Amino acid sequence: MMRNRIFLFQVFIVIFSGLPSYVFSQNMSVLYELTYKPDPASGTQAENQNYVLDIVSRKSVFRTDFRKQSDSMILKTGLGTGYNSNINTELYFTKDLNGPSYRKYFVSPLSRDRFFIDITDELKWDILPETAIIENIKCQKAEFEYGGRHWIAWFSGDIATSEGPYYFHGLPGLIIQIEDDHHDFLFRVIQIKKNTENSLYETKGGNMITWEQYKKLLQDYFSDPLSSVKAKGMNVMTDDGNGGYKPVDTRDYIKKIQERIEKSNNPVELNQKVEYK
Repeated sequence: MMRNRIFLFQVFIVIFSGLPSYVFSQNMSVLYELTYKPDPASGTQAENQNYVLDIVSRKSVFRTDFRKQSDSMILKTGLGTGYNSNINTELYFTKDLNGPSYRKYFVSPLSRDRFFIDITDELKWDILPETAIIENIKCQKAEFEYGGRHWIAWFSGDIATSEGPYYFHGLPGLIIQIEDDHHDFLFRVIQIKKNTENSLYETKGGNMITWEQYKKLLQDYFSDPLSSVKAKGMNVMTDDGNGGYKPVDTRDYIKKIQERIEKSNNPVELNQKVEYK
């Protein structure tokens, strides 16, 4: 973390030694670290994942660093590297302020089809006088409600962009840190640099759905995670330890998938949580 802090401080020297901040506000790449509790009730250890917020002009894409690499490969070669199996930490989000349009994308774990939800929730920020230094950056505090959670954000008015991780936006400066009051999600900047790319490399397309349709897709996968495999007449196989493969016990396999889903059922939008049955 100390190395990241030194790097971040050097970036700010560059910004304030002659380059106007609006250059970075229109073409910026911000690396966030998410600390996430997949199952707060069980006391399981928090997980860490890196995400990248790429901004070009009035458009942005927020995704894992893994998905950014995959998107770049898809546009260049037609082939990607797959998706995060945990839909609650995939957190692929695009913003287009020319629209405006705010879209949460995800890939169905069942069919592998691509979907998106247009989110229109108004973020009513309460900007407070309290300040703090976070990662060597002077920040100001703000609070708001979203997704059934109360959020506390720290933003920097010295970085002229109203952007932030995931759906979070609209403050007079870049969001440096944001956390919900249950401490389930904590996004924190670890690097800022100029984005020299003219493309966001985002994958496009997909079907628009509602939150209710979204929850039904997840429930269908939970009920029978192997339905798409069965529909193709395929068998689920595993390594037999001798260089070959053997069929798996599908009941046990499905049970393990369901247990994993239930233990990580802690979405950003807590008010859209699926009550699996």
